[in-house]
Amino acid sequence: MTTQPLAHSAVPAADIWEFLFERPSLPFPQDHVIFRSATTDDQWTYHGLRERAEQFGRALQSSWRWAKDDVLLVMAPNDIDTPPVIWGCHYAGGIVAPVNPALSIQDLHQQIERSEARGLVVHPDCLLVALKAARIANIPTDRILALRFDQQLPTNDGVSTVEQFIANAKVAPDMMRYRPKIDPRRDTAFLVYSSGTTGHPKGVMVSHRNVVADVFLQSLVESAHIDWRRDRTLAVLPIYHIYGLVCLVHAPLYLGTTTIYMDKFELIRFCRSIQDHRITHAFVAPPIVLHLTKSDKVSEYNLRSLRMITSGGAPLPANLITELYERRKLPVRQAYGLSETTSITHIQRWDDWKNGIGSNGPPLPGVEAKFVVGDTRTAALGEEGELWIRGPVVFNGYRGEPELTAGCMTADGWFKTGDIGHEDKRGNMFITDRSKDLIKFKGYQVPPAELEDLIIKHEAVDDVAVIGIMNESLASEVPLAYIVVKPGTPEDESTAKLLLDHVKNQTVNYKHLRGGIIFTKEIPKGSSGKILKRVLRQQATAEGVHRVGAKEYGKYAREVKL
Repeated sequence: MTTQPLAHSAVPAADIWEFLFERPSLPFPQDHVIFRSATTDDQWTYHGLRERAEQFGRALQSSWRWAKDDVLLVMAPNDIDTPPVIWGCHYAGGIVAPVNPALSIQDLHQQIERSEARGLVVHPDCLLVALKAARIANIPTDRILALRFDQQLPTNDGVSTVEQFIANAKVAPDMMRYRPKIDPRRDTAFLVYSSGTTGHPKGVMVSHRNVVADVFLQSLVESAHIDWRRDRTLAVLPIYHIYGLVCLVHAPLYLGTTTIYMDKFELIRFCRSIQDHRITHAFVAPPIVLHLTKSDKVSEYNLRSLRMITSGGAPLPANLITELYERRKLPVRQAYGLSETTSITHIQRWDDWKNGIGSNGPPLPGVEAKFVVGDTRTAALGEEGELWIRGPVVFNGYRGEPELTAGCMTADGWFKTGDIGHEDKRGNMFITDRSKDLIKFKGYQVPPAELEDLIIKHEAVDDVAVIGIMNESLASEVPLAYIVVKPGTPEDESTAKLLLDHVKNQTVNYKHLRGGIIFTKEIPKGSSGKILKRVLRQQATAEGVHRVGAKEYGKYAREVKL
């Protein structure tokens, strides 16, 4: 077991607002730029962020009669106007539910229903989908705000921008500085939806203390290597995901690092942003490391300002880390975390990343981690077991699902991650497998059960099993389906295309069957009826196995965007 010593009492006993905006002393000036757009001249200073967040919070209280624990759903790609909306909701005592901007109308409607959202703030690119989903959920149009208006979109549908909402608010004098009292340990700050093996998204309740603890504990590791005067971070990971939400929204405001926001990853824009803004640190997912390593385009840009790359969201092959450093002298370290652990729990240290390449490093100070065998004993050094984590970053449970919460939490506070691995004698943690069937495509979570439920509804299918297999050219897992077709249905490319399109037309992009389809006569199952997915994974990588339809996704190996 590895424990980084730090009394839990060392974590500030504050809610997020107090932690970020009511600090005893600020290590950088109020007019210091925290967020800047990579494509426009727009930027936010520390003072501007606080002022806008307060204005939005008071407008929620006065115009929407916002009450403590009301849920605001926020749907946007990376945008520097999103953080003040988040903190404004917290100012008013609310809970933020960040969602993927690529969600379909049906998926967004389900998120609205599950979160019991009382209002939505959406990027203009998401507005039309949001309007349709909200209509189904009986959310009135005046409870939908756009971050701003795009000239391409209609503005006469009753939707206001955040700016208009603030300007039109009639704030009573007694509400000018009113903030509901927050219990940092108990009160939820974020309702983060994490896909599970059951197929339906689980509402992970992340408390104020969870976020404060993760940012504070990260700062103990990072502050010796980061200086707000010189360091600039490139934000390309999505901030609606817990990884980006903590590391690219909250941490920059606490550490003072100017952070440049990209709305999506494109290799040329990524490299140009590093060069033009003299970026020193970037948080990435493994496919970005792959592009930086393999693409000849990278050599056309000056990336010498980049002192560190932190990769997370999914495992990164050790040989890719070594190759990138040998070819471009760009260092890459790995981090590990989950929605349930409020982002990062383990991270390789800046000055020690070469020791333990392929690992996720040791835990943060104040975080306990151990590997457990058979749910009963702690694994020996180097022995594989399930990773259990305990500490102030562990979530408060799944919303409305006490049995699910109880199933992954022990009585003495350990969270069972479902990830399998071991640690070395230096305390570095290595993840080698998952006890859960969850597929991770480029850091996104893909629940096999959801795809299985969708595929089995097709008239040509008798039985199905979905697994994740590694695609080396993408440096990521991809979903692959084993399918038993009904008698008389041909096992050929035409049938495969029907099924691939069936999935493609009803799911978000990252859930598509990029691994293709393997037609089989029978899905192997145990005596209890459980699908033997380990057997299927072994079969899928055996020589001579024919995967139909995978070539349709060959283009993704050559693309330079996520």
